[in-house]
Amino acid sequence: MQSVAKHHPNADRYCVIVDTDLSYASELKEEFTTLTLPQLNLPFGDEFTFQYTILELNTAVKPWALEHLLDAGYDQVLYIDPDIYLYNPLTEVNDLLSAGASIVLTPHLLAPMTDEKNPTELDIRIAGTYNLGFCALSNQGNTRDFLHWWQGKLKRDCVVDFKRGVFVDQSWIDLVPTIFEHVKILRHHGYNVAYWNMAQREITENVDGDILVNGDPLTFFHFSGLNPSNPQPFSKHQNRFRMDSLDPLTSRLAMDYCETVRANGIEKYRAVPYGFGFFQDGRPIPDTARRDFRENETFRKTLKQSPFAQKADIVVDDSPATNARIERVYDYFLWRKPEPDALKRYHVIVGTTRGYYTLLLGVALSPESRKQPRWIRRVLFWPLWRLLQNTLARTDSLAIAEKPASTAKPSKPTKQITALNSKPITTRGINLIGYIAAELGIGEATRSLARACSAVNVPYSVVDVGFQSSNLQRDTQALKNASKEHFAIDLVYVNADQTESTIKHLQDLKHESTYKIGFWHWEQPQIPATHIAAFADLDEVWVPSNFVRDAVAAVSPVPVIVIPHALQFEATPAVQRSSFGLPENKVLALVMYDFHSYQHRKNPKAAIAAFRLATQNRDDAVLVVKTINRDKHPEASQELADYLADLPNTVIIDDFLTRQQTWDLQYCCDLLISLHRAEGFGLAPAEMMYLGKAVVATGWSANMDFMTASNSMPVDFKLKPLEHAVGAYPAGPLWAEADIEHAADCITQLLDQPELRSRLGKQATLDIRRLLNPETVGRTVAARLQTIIDWHNRDL
Repeated sequence: MQSVAKHHPNADRYCVIVDTDLSYASELKEEFTTLTLPQLNLPFGDEFTFQYTILELNTAVKPWALEHLLDAGYDQVLYIDPDIYLYNPLTEVNDLLSAGASIVLTPHLLAPMTDEKNPTELDIRIAGTYNLGFCALSNQGNTRDFLHWWQGKLKRDCVVDFKRGVFVDQSWIDLVPTIFEHVKILRHHGYNVAYWNMAQREITENVDGDILVNGDPLTFFHFSGLNPSNPQPFSKHQNRFRMDSLDPLTSRLAMDYCETVRANGIEKYRAVPYGFGFFQDGRPIPDTARRDFRENETFRKTLKQSPFAQKADIVVDDSPATNARIERVYDYFLWRKPEPDALKRYHVIVGTTRGYYTLLLGVALSPESRKQPRWIRRVLFWPLWRLLQNTLARTDSLAIAEKPASTAKPSKPTKQITALNSKPITTRGINLIGYIAAELGIGEATRSLARACSAVNVPYSVVDVGFQSSNLQRDTQALKNASKEHFAIDLVYVNADQTESTIKHLQDLKHESTYKIGFWHWEQPQIPATHIAAFADLDEVWVPSNFVRDAVAAVSPVPVIVIPHALQFEATPAVQRSSFGLPENKVLALVMYDFHSYQHRKNPKAAIAAFRLATQNRDDAVLVVKTINRDKHPEASQELADYLADLPNTVIIDDFLTRQQTWDLQYCCDLLISLHRAEGFGLAPAEMMYLGKAVVATGWSANMDFMTASNSMPVDFKLKPLEHAVGAYPAGPLWAEADIEHAADCITQLLDQPELRSRLGKQATLDIRRLLNPETVGRTVAARLQTIIDWHNRDL
């Protein structure tokens, strides 16, 4: 909207807020006028907002919003997606509408695609010829006819259903140019530039600084699928471009856009819960429940209240197994097959135990059932009959599995018969394989998972592979609750580059399992090609943050699940600063990192620079630098020493501390400065926040899963490609460069305002102890393990 205001200062700007909490929009009244859903006269009341996913609902409301504005008296109404940015006025569109066009559309493509990367021309064909991130209408009768037709399609069919050839509101528009009059297709290369057509459009800059696209002025760029907080993939919907493979001009446009969106508070709004995402009692609404509700008219008619008020999940199970259950009930009690309407009606409830017995009692006690011979006897003998049926079914399955091999050439076994030879997973326990006692970040992460398991009584055994680390091996807390039992599920808690060697070590130990999970950390927006082979030994991968999930899931052939680290510890009572040689009566700012984790990534120079800038002409603060493995990195060590030369009062601690000593040191300090370039989780910020300390940290990567403006001080940054490989990290992918001046300002505020440190610390400890509580994390672990067991055993 800011770009619209720049190029169309006299246009009225509206934003449809597809949500329940309008307070955030009210803060932006200078940017746009808010349109609420009740203003649009949407059909079906709560049913309309319940039946669609967030993507489907946001696209479904368009024709009603456009009609609302035409009803308000506007001659021309232009729609643009929220991820569009204008670089020039929409002059060509205004000219077409003024010349009599009723509808103006822009196609995805103006030239053929010449490679096989995604999206292909077939993908575009399925999604729709025209991109509905933009359309323009004039106030004509023909336009009203179009909107009413479009509304009719979107009442129930604004869905993502590629099998039926439907992609939300967009695919329907393929019919518009032939059904309606005065439709103009704008073939201008500077409109709707996006990942789907960039390969056919050359973006250049002339001597006057104007941006051209195949010679036409760039009017608007559609940054579809671009995550401003992680722009490296450029768009999540394609594999043709990456940020580091774009030409410098296009890369600059994209990065400037990302900076603009972040400056407008993306992290603040990203944290706002979706108002239509939950039942009234707080349970999240699964997308499948929305689909099932939308597609089952019979069930919708039975509801006596809003679908958001339902006490039980809306479940539709129309699998062959469920059909068979329904048919068995009808056959036993009514001596016939169920009518099609009954199948459709009962699919909604048979997916649950309660639903099944509702079906059973409804049919057994129905008037039709009572008319059958020996009705009472049939009701009483139902449990015995079901037991007999189950026994016969199991006997048939075993007969199939144990049938002697024929002398003839055997046919290819089916998946079902093959599965009968697999062992079922009977215990929700894991073999925890990792750096069980090693004093390093991934070792502490392994122990945090053990804490989470213990909190919810998920048993685990341990296999220590600490021989792969040179760090001290003194932390044995995970051994305390370890079981001696061997489980069917392995959790291989080593990073991707160590997975293959660890699996080989397990094979050497004759260690066997049914299901293998990897647990990976990574600190770039994409994992390198050299790590892809590690997937071969795994059935799924767990990661500690959304940042790592995005990097791994982009290339993963197996499920990727976020399981954050669990924190639970306390500082030693009455611990004193003197135990660490720290001064009293000073504000202590802590910088801490492991030299093995690469100094360039941890970026202590930026943290030191920010502290230096914030403490000019004051002596009430002291910097504490805690490192380990400094002796193994002499060049980086000397670089750090040189950079601290003008801060003679800095306290440097390079000893290997126990975990308890580390927590005590953190407790003795007042704030943490972490201007990292990337984090896979952010253990130090999380631990300081757990202790109620103020944290000043780069507002990017994994730590933003738990850092907000209300519990910490996220620092502004710019994303830049890594110019040279740093250890395991290849050159190219984006890392953050923290704004040192902004960080210094944050530090100054914390030094000047003790009450601010206290307020942030109190909120931080509340948030972290809620999000990263071992029971909270443990329940996630237990639920995922149960899902694995259910799906694995389902095929046996």
